[in-house]
Amino acid sequence: MFKKYTKGFLEKEVNAFSRDPNDDNTPLFSEKYLPEVNIEETSSNQDPETVIGEQVTIKGELCFTTLLRIDGNFEGTLVSQGKLIVGPNGSVKANIDLEEAYISGKVEGDITVKERLHLRGRAEVHGNITAKLLSVDEGVSIFGHVNVPPGSPDQPTQNETL
Repeated sequence: MFKKYTKGFLEKEVNAFSRDPNDDNTPLFSEKYLPEVNIEETSSNQDPETVIGEQVTIKGELCFTTLLRIDGNFEGTLVSQGKLIVGPNGSVKANIDLEEAYISGKVEGDITVKERLHLRGRAEVHGNITAKLLSVDEGVSIFGHVNVPPGSPDQPTQNETL
């Protein structure tokens, strides 16, 4: 009359806090337990004006005003009043100066962001970071100095007089 279900209808999500107790060989913070990152969910809904594909390598200076996505390799200088996405397979060897960035790939060079910098997934940064706001996921590697000035332009810091 009633069917017996072998699995519960609510499946458990595996993460760093709920790993398989029989799997003693996997380190707690291995890639197996890191969350999947969908960088499009964290960035704006706007489509990139330019995409550097996975099989593409570009050397030089890129100036852009909207959104650039790098899934391939770029070496040079990035200057923008817009936003940058470096995908999980993207690699950038450049000093970066722009408004906002979402990085889940590899960057070698200093990063200066006027607004918000998002470091996601397994992002790797070899260089100094300066950003108004910084968001860093577990699993991100930073080899350099990080400078996030206290307060915002709308709020005076302790050193300023009212």
